[in-house]
Amino acid sequence: MSGLVVVAAAGSAGAATTASDEWVPHAFDFGVPSLNFKAAVPPGAKVETVPMSAAEPDTLGRVKIVGKIPPVEGGPQVEATIVGYDLRTPASALRICRYESEAAGYIERISQATPDQTEAQLYGNQADDGKPRSALFSYCFARGNQALAVHFGVDVRQTTTLKAAKARVDEADEYAQQFMAALRFEDDKQANFGDATQRVPIALDGTTLRPEVPGGWEIPINDFKGKLPAELHLLRRSQGKDVGLIWLWVQPMKARPDLDTAGAQAVRQYFMLQTPDTRPPELRTSEDEADLAQQGVKARVLHFDVTRKSGEDAGEIEATVTWQNGNLVVLSLWSTWRAPVENKASAEGRNLFFSRLPGLTTYDVLREAVMVGRRWPSSGG
Repeated sequence: MSGLVVVAAAGSAGAATTASDEWVPHAFDFGVPSLNFKAAVPPGAKVETVPMSAAEPDTLGRVKIVGKIPPVEGGPQVEATIVGYDLRTPASALRICRYESEAAGYIERISQATPDQTEAQLYGNQADDGKPRSALFSYCFARGNQALAVHFGVDVRQTTTLKAAKARVDEADEYAQQFMAALRFEDDKQANFGDATQRVPIALDGTTLRPEVPGGWEIPINDFKGKLPAELHLLRRSQGKDVGLIWLWVQPMKARPDLDTAGAQAVRQYFMLQTPDTRPPELRTSEDEADLAQQGVKARVLHFDVTRKSGEDAGEIEATVTWQNGNLVVLSLWSTWRAPVENKASAEGRNLFFSRLPGLTTYDVLREAVMVGRRWPSSGG
């Protein structure tokens, strides 16, 4: 499959809104019912839109700027940019928000997502030698195999004090909130992954979780039938090759272990059994898992490099490890594609990100389900 098609399009300007103090309704029509929406815009705003284009065959998808609202003269100096996505599988809204903000050079300051990963918000900023430069408020939505991102950017380089810069950022935040408060999708549906999904049953103690993930996964092993220990394997293939592998393992463990040590040992043992042609995965980084910490869950996230015995690169592993009520919980994702580190906005960086996105989305959904939504029973041992 070839790469992602990215289109930056300057829209045709719609009529300016009437001059008044009240925001006025506006219908945003991109020619795609799942992406079209109604919202309110500031008085005097000139809304620019273009039709969304479908993904071409045998590509990862299409990303296109489908709308812009330039700053209004005499009003808040905020520019809104609307981006449409036509992808092969449903995608995590937070992953899209994060990627786009990072690719544009912003540092994330705060973010949040719905438990099913279909809707997200993010705030980021840029600075030059410690002096504020710009800020970005992003809102992202999954819409089946499509997605929509609305970004509100503000430049604060012309402000002379930190207080003035903060006031301009606060103004942009108010602008974004007012716009989003009025947003209603044409099809009257909430953010969703659509029909191209599959349920993954995770049964324990008479209850069964059924998190909804992008379709296309094989489930060769699912031991979650009611008792622990148990493990779950998800396998993703493309053009006859393994490209993604997710592993969930829950093991009773009465005493809280060192999560880095226990997690690394578990991931290495599992991965070596599944891929005997590779060397033991090499731990690259480990840190607290910030998203889970916001929800009161203490966890560590580990990143591993994977190399074949021949010396050939074999991708990377991300794993989240936590200990809950006497149980060690490990969730790992192996991807044949490495996460882009530099030049994220380049064609190569975009192709890598969107190649990894089905695996990342599934990993995020499962992590939320089993580490936040699920409280594991006491192991009793």
